[in-house]
Amino acid sequence: MSLPSFYPIELSYVIPCYIEEGNQHSLDQLLRVYASYSPELVDRLQFVLVDDHSPYAVTVADDLDLNVKVLRINEDIRWNQAGARNLGVVYAPSDKVIVTDLDHVFAEETLQHIVDLPRLGKVMYKPFRYAADGNELSPHPNTFILSRGRFFENFGYDEEFAGEYGYEDGMFWRWQRYNGTRFRYMSKRYPIHVRDGDENGATTGLQRDKIKNKPLRTRKLKEIAEYGPVGGHSHQFLNFTWQRVIQRTRQSRTWQPKKNKMWKKLWWWRCYFSR
Repeated sequence: MSLPSFYPIELSYVIPCYIEEGNQHSLDQLLRVYASYSPELVDRLQFVLVDDHSPYAVTVADDLDLNVKVLRINEDIRWNQAGARNLGVVYAPSDKVIVTDLDHVFAEETLQHIVDLPRLGKVMYKPFRYAADGNELSPHPNTFILSRGRFFENFGYDEEFAGEYGYEDGMFWRWQRYNGTRFRYMSKRYPIHVRDGDENGATTGLQRDKIKNKPLRTRKLKEIAEYGPVGGHSHQFLNFTWQRVIQRTRQSRTWQPKKNKMWKKLWWWRCYFSR
């Protein structure tokens, strides 16, 4: 059976990257883990890597047969995780999206479970997390499985926090929750793991100090309490320029979606009964 001309992606995996000297191999190691997963699963994934103006440019080895995009932010903005995540979700080709950090790895069973989940809509999932030695850790505050549509409906991450460290993750989930998003934990059968050695390409050269962003968080929470949905989020979005440096499609694709000939015929059902 011939493959369709279109290429359906069912899950986008967004990772902001800041590659410094000494951890250039971290991303390659992670992608090689995912490239070893079931071909039918990897066919349905796309990795969206956002190079947050790293001193060492993000690259992807030629022998990695993955669906992958690499975007590079042109401006050197300190602590721009909010902007990098917003940009990654913009380029995500599916409604179902993972946003996480480079130091986490998703088990194959976990990714398969996420692919098989029904439409997420107003539900965002957080996975349980384990250290490399197997000890359970607290869930990561900035790892979410979410709907791309829901993400944009509530304006994504607030980029007013960019430039200083902290609170963009906590304000993201609070803002989503206040707007009616339901947060659920995934089953412990589908965990994520902190990678051995924690070589995450993190911003080790920048000072982690929340002092400057703390008053900003306080102001935003006060605005929400007093003004409701018109306050609390700056609506700042993609306050920088970028370029797409890599776009690659798997060459060994074999998986194809099941045909669904009833979907078009039931348009009226979706119009009247969809929530």
